[in-house]
Amino acid sequence: MRVLLLLAASAVAVSGCAPVEPLKAADAPSLPPGATLVPQPGVLVTVIQGGLEVPWDLAFAPDGRMLVTERIGRIRVYASDEAGAAQLSVTPIDDAIRLGEGGGMGIAVDRDFERHPFAYVCATRDVDGVEGPKPAVNELLRYRVEAGGELTLDGPPLLTGMRAHEHHNGCAVETDASGHVWLTMGDANTARGENLAQDPASLNGRVLRIERDGSIPADNPVLPGNPEPTAAYTMGQRNPQGIAFRDDGLVMTAEHGTDRDDELNLIVAGGNYGYACWSGAETLGPGQEQEGLARDVCGPADDYLPAAWASGLPTIATSGAVFLNGPQWGAWEGNLLVSTLKEEDLRRFTVSADGSQVRMVETLLPDAFGRLRALTIGPDGWLYVTTSMGSNDAVLKLELR
Repeated sequence: MRVLLLLAASAVAVSGCAPVEPLKAADAPSLPPGATLVPQPGVLVTVIQGGLEVPWDLAFAPDGRMLVTERIGRIRVYASDEAGAAQLSVTPIDDAIRLGEGGGMGIAVDRDFERHPFAYVCATRDVDGVEGPKPAVNELLRYRVEAGGELTLDGPPLLTGMRAHEHHNGCAVETDASGHVWLTMGDANTARGENLAQDPASLNGRVLRIERDGSIPADNPVLPGNPEPTAAYTMGQRNPQGIAFRDDGLVMTAEHGTDRDDELNLIVAGGNYGYACWSGAETLGPGQEQEGLARDVCGPADDYLPAAWASGLPTIATSGAVFLNGPQWGAWEGNLLVSTLKEEDLRRFTVSADGSQVRMVETLLPDAFGRLRALTIGPDGWLYVTTSMGSNDAVLKLELR
């Protein structure tokens, strides 16, 4: 990996230490909490927590407590967003299994936390109670966040039955100001066969939207093949691992492509985004490549909503996504940030008022910290990022200076 020459040139400081030597990307997350780095001019990165194992997502309670999921199947709660803050609890996710990319994944905190002190978690679980090989499902769980930081599972899953797989689980979770819980769900790697993303009976390959008690919102759309609203808000998606909400209510997802066409999609109620029939700009998807159900359900490209942005070739492995809000972001306010795994960086996009025009304008932190996954705005308004290198991962804070 590239050596960060800027680190030497910009008097990078580590808290309590002299400036450090230039670092390789894989070394940066091993710095202790409180270490600060300037990987490029105007950007300050602070190590908040270290020693994590594939931290998949993070969320904040209003009082600053930081909740972090790890793919291995647990949730850590820290006292605050401060570097090196005390760990208050570690909660195993009951029946969670590490299944390839599956395990403990997305997390979000209720926006009306004072009245509803809940955290919502998407996890891959093995729950059929039968000895021997068991089918795995992705489920949305609700936890009560106790005053001392402990998490208590609050009732049965809010959503269950979504098929899990080693690949394409999605499982990004967010909440909105109206009390809805949003969940992205991958197609469980079924493009060349069942094509669950286009199956009316499935909740895979979709963006899902429910009330905080698990009920179906009355204004959810009625998708083709269903007599009434279900949890499905959209369909025809492959592996959306990021979902972002702008202050005006606009919603976008970041989605992994096949060997091409990672996508950013504007989420419209009832929208069908074409997978596994089409991807990107009218490119044939894997569902078109062979006879059978997958091909039989495919219509022409203009039957589906196009991507707001597509990577074409090559893919960059888009993961987390977040809109930047607040005056501290200056000219970046309202921009969309997307993390990448394969390219090991952040991408900054401008998004038009109606969400139809999305343009990539800048790459941030190139090769600086390895694979980057979760993106969340903290209580202080700055960006919090998780690395995803497999061991000794970190939570980082990014500020502009």
